[in-house]
Amino acid sequence: MTGTLDRLTDAMTAAGDTVQDATLRPLIRRERGRRLPRWVAPVAAAAAVALVIGSAAALSGRQPGPGRPVVSSVTAPHRFYVESALGDMTVVRSTATGAVTAKLPIPYRDADPPVVTAGPGGAFYVAAFVRGASGERIYRFRLTSTGHVIGFSPLPGGLLGPGQMSDSMAASPSGSLLAFGLAGTYGHNPPPDQLVVINTVTGAKTTWRGGVARPGFKWLKIASLSWTGDGKKLVVLGQWTRTDSGFYSETGPAGRIAEVREIDLASGGGRVTGGRLLLRQSALFPYIAQALISPDGSTITALVLKGGAVGSKQISGTYPEDMSVAQISAATGRRLSVLYRRRLGDTGEINGAPDPLALSNDATGRNLMLNVGLCVGHCTTGFNGWIRGGRLIPLQPTDGRLASEAW
Repeated sequence: MTGTLDRLTDAMTAAGDTVQDATLRPLIRRERGRRLPRWVAPVAAAAAVALVIGSAAALSGRQPGPGRPVVSSVTAPHRFYVESALGDMTVVRSTATGAVTAKLPIPYRDADPPVVTAGPGGAFYVAAFVRGASGERIYRFRLTSTGHVIGFSPLPGGLLGPGQMSDSMAASPSGSLLAFGLAGTYGHNPPPDQLVVINTVTGAKTTWRGGVARPGFKWLKIASLSWTGDGKKLVVLGQWTRTDSGFYSETGPAGRIAEVREIDLASGGGRVTGGRLLLRQSALFPYIAQALISPDGSTITALVLKGGAVGSKQISGTYPEDMSVAQISAATGRRLSVLYRRRLGDTGEINGAPDPLALSNDATGRNLMLNVGLCVGHCTTGFNGWIRGGRLIPLQPTDGRLASEAW
């Protein structure tokens, strides 16, 4: 889908458009193959859409030139953000301009780029492979008022086991705990994916094993993590598949189970499936790609996909085309509103590091960042930014090669 049509969609949404509940066809999503590296980039052809320039200009009040990003007058909630990109260092960027203000002192490993998350009080955490270690190591640091890195140091107990890497991460509101999902790297055969909570002062860990969502579904991916405001509950989006390959074209509609569950920290470990069920994929929400809990625990903000997948003659599409960021009642499962929507277009070529579809928030739980790692053609179809008033405010650069970001 072209940027012009995206601006038309944004302007229409900002004008007050909302989505009512509707019955949707059940679908599943495409995942990485058997213990493949985090990024995936098959070859495909790009698709183009036009004939909406005049309408977009009329609704948005602007008509930028070809290839020129939309400049927003909306004030960003944070001056800087941390970005891990494919083929590059992990850096700090200006939210307004995209200019690099600092680089993190960790080596780059192309197959498994670092995962970053934000904590309270300006703290950040990053999980990265380092020289001399067979698993990832977790670090923490802060940013100065000018976007420079200070206090960069290993987290106590943050050295992961051989072949282990983090595919999702979230800090508690107090910063005393850090939760992360564990996955295995290619060439290793670790136990099923796990949920780990580490004390950021002592390094003590508590572990929840995956559990089987349904007979035959044994492979678990911890797709996203978030905390309630009191720091007592951890909300997990788990994605179970029959095999360690959840690609859309391989599994079919019945090949994936996505569940949002609430883990009580007082349980001291156990199984992810033992947590209280808040939301499950259904006809209404056929493909839940990401899910975050509000600080008061009442609302789930989810990245939901529906419809058919668009591909090319060379390769089939990876994801359902219709994407929305929806707010859902955690008590009833009813959709309350839609914050943003977009048509993805051709999804035959993607970057998945650790996931091509990423929705994250800041330490307040109120400011959302969205990244979609499409890489069709010359890798220009991906997009990332922050959501405000029904619009996606772009973060630069936007090239579909972003692995992880946080602010």
